[in-house]
Amino acid sequence: MESQGEFALVGAGSAATSLAAEFSRKPGALGPVVAVSLRVASRIANSIDAGTPARDASVLRDYSIILVHAPPNQMKSLTVTLSEAGLSWTGKSLIFVECEAGPMRHSPMASASFAWIRRCPMPGRLAVGGDGDALHAAIRLAGTLDRHPIVVPAGVKARFDAAMLLGGPAFTPIIDSVAHILRETGMMDKQAVRTAVALFQSAVQGYSRSGRQSWEWHIHPPDVEALQLQIEALGGEEATILRSLIQLAFARFQRHTNTATKLRDYKGR
Repeated sequence: MESQGEFALVGAGSAATSLAAEFSRKPGALGPVVAVSLRVASRIANSIDAGTPARDASVLRDYSIILVHAPPNQMKSLTVTLSEAGLSWTGKSLIFVECEAGPMRHSPMASASFAWIRRCPMPGRLAVGGDGDALHAAIRLAGTLDRHPIVVPAGVKARFDAAMLLGGPAFTPIIDSVAHILRETGMMDKQAVRTAVALFQSAVQGYSRSGRQSWEWHIHPPDVEALQLQIEALGGEEATILRSLIQLAFARFQRHTNTATKLRDYKGR
């Protein structure tokens, strides 16, 4: 097989809507597509409309940059496929696109350099991380879609992922809880949703303008009895979350220590 393209793609599962597909569709970018079988490789190549399906992983010997995109439950079979190819992985760059290396870190491929690329919750933004040549290749690749990709040092990747979770998917049920509570006050469904969204948008916009000073109690502490009454009115998990968030704000902003203590120790009237 004649070596063509800037990089190869090792894939499994659905790739058509992935970042791997976006990178691969650029003219002249993708060479061979490798999977656990020629049939699967053909399906991936057809779905992304790029690349040439390969019969086996031996074609990867001609490529120093290799993208990997696969769901966790199929990473083990891909690891076996690549391990049995009998290739030298030293000097190769493995870039994991919207997936984790998993078992490949404990295989013959471990002698390669590793990097990762993924979307961020912010529209149009990509995050990258890794080491060595793979990191440089990942930054360059991400730069074709995001002029200033976020480069995450290896030692803080888990904290970065946690921040993306806390500011993204973990936030959604809080918005939904607010909408649900507003419905219980008599609001119609659409009005409750719009009001909940407006509340969060207002908080976000305020923070973007004024930072910590946008916090309602930046200067004057809240009324502990009023807070406790509101927390008790919620009940259940929402009450626990609200209490925790308020206590987090006191600690995070280093404000109103006495009020925080009173709220923590409040026993009711």
